[in-house]
Amino acid sequence: MKFPWAKSSFEESDCVIIGVPDESGSRASRVGAQLGPYFIRKVSSSRDVYGPTRIAQSLSGEIKTKIHDLGDVKKEDVEKTIRYIVENNKVPVTLGGDHSITTEVLKGFPTDREISLIYMDAHPDIISSERHYFGSVIFDVSQFNNINITASVEVGIRDPEVEEIINIRKLGLKTFTTYEIYDIGMKNVLKEIEKIATKNIYLSIDMDVLDPAFAPGVGSPSPGGISAVRLMYLVKNIASWGRLVGIDIMETNPKYDIQDMTSHLAANILIEILAALKIR
Repeated sequence: MKFPWAKSSFEESDCVIIGVPDESGSRASRVGAQLGPYFIRKVSSSRDVYGPTRIAQSLSGEIKTKIHDLGDVKKEDVEKTIRYIVENNKVPVTLGGDHSITTEVLKGFPTDREISLIYMDAHPDIISSERHYFGSVIFDVSQFNNINITASVEVGIRDPEVEEIINIRKLGLKTFTTYEIYDIGMKNVLKEIEKIATKNIYLSIDMDVLDPAFAPGVGSPSPGGISAVRLMYLVKNIASWGRLVGIDIMETNPKYDIQDMTSHLAANILIEILAALKIR
C-alpha cells in the first residue's frame, strides 16, 4: 500500500517516502511496530482524502511539496535506498518500524555533510553498554563522522536511565524534558533549537514522545508526554526553516492502538511537515 496523495513521479518529486516494516532492533514487550507503515498509509488513505487523490490540506496551508511514495524496503536495504534518494537531491521520509531504523537511514547520508539531529522521544536512546538496537540510536550515530551531537537536540524525554544521563553529559547533548518545555514555553524551545542546530537538520520522531492519551499505539508508552498540538506546532515550525535534509516517524504500534488514532496522528504529523516544508 502507498499513500494515494503521493502521486508525483520519483523524478519530479521533492520528497520520497519509504516504509520499513521491521522491528528487529526493538526490545519492547509490546510487539507490533513493524505494522506501522502499513497502518499509517491505510488510515491516511481512508481519512485524509476526499475522493481518490484529494488530500485534506493542513492548517499550515496548501501542500505544494511534490511527494513520491517508493513503497516498503527491507531494513538491510535502507542505507542504499536512502543514499539513492539523497544523491538525487530529494528529502527522504521514513516510516517505521522500530527506532533503530534511524541509524540505518543516517548511514545513507554523505559523510562530508554535517548533520544535526532533532530527536523527539520519551527515551534518550543513548545506551552505550549495548549497541545497535532501539535504545542505543543516539550513541550509535554519535560515532558517525557526519553527525554533530553537540549541535543536536533531544525533545520530550522523560524516562532516562542512569547510564543515559551520564552519556548525555559526556557527549554534550542538549535535551529538553517535557517539564522544561512546559516551563519555558514552545516559542523559547524553538528559538533554542534553531540556535543550536546546524544548517542541515535530520528530524526523527518517536511516537512515544506524545502522551499516551494522544498516542496509545506505541511500543513503550510513557505518561507525561507532550500533546498532539504541541508536537505539530514544533514540527511545522522546524520544517519551515528550510533546513531539513531528512525526516522519520517511528514506533507506531497498531496492535495497541485505539481506533487507529496513533496511526492517524502519525499521518497528520507527516502532512503538517509536508505542508510547512521549505525545500532548498
